[in-house]
Amino acid sequence: MARRWTKKETQALLEGVGVFGIAWFRRRGGSPFDWPNAPENRSKDAVYAKAARVYGGGGLSRGAYSLRRAAETTGYSATQLRRAMKALAQKWKRTSSDGSFLIYDEQLNELTDWLRSDYWSKAHRLYSCLWCGTADRRHYSIGLCNTCYHRYYRRLLRAGIPTSVRELLLFVRRLKRRYDDEFLESAEDNLVRGRAIPVVLIPLIEGM
Repeated sequence: MARRWTKKETQALLEGVGVFGIAWFRRRGGSPFDWPNAPENRSKDAVYAKAARVYGGGGLSRGAYSLRRAAETTGYSATQLRRAMKALAQKWKRTSSDGSFLIYDEQLNELTDWLRSDYWSKAHRLYSCLWCGTADRRHYSIGLCNTCYHRYYRRLLRAGIPTSVRELLLFVRRLKRRYDDEFLESAEDNLVRGRAIPVVLIPLIEGM
């Protein structure tokens, strides 16, 4: 009768195989589970069989990414990937109860396909709020969530800067005639597209 896999062995399998593949075992030499975190030795066939049950048909050769690595690889933030995960009803495995998520190649492809056409603000082609980067709150106006929009409005009022996109664009263009500044180019580009100017530009414009 086959010996049951312990929780520690299964965790070691998830940690090693999901991220590094079979080469991770081969570099260690000896039995695939002959290392401190999994003292109970298992044959290579047993490891492949368990991996097939845990991972599905891809077994040990199936690629996986941590959430951080998935974000670095795709350019999408962790928040965006989580939002896509919920929309697609994906289930991500974890290396432990509070360990890293493992996202498989097929899942990552599904996530990026979904995010490619699903904008947080379709009008502005944005995946998240320009100021705080959230995608959890709904878009309110000019590329900002409700909270950031009202912060933006108050900051402009305190600085004595026009609050409407049209008037602010004219204001920035007048400044550009006097100052050759790349920050003003960035502000103008945002305003032409109907977006709020970056938060860091408000005190710079105020000081001009």
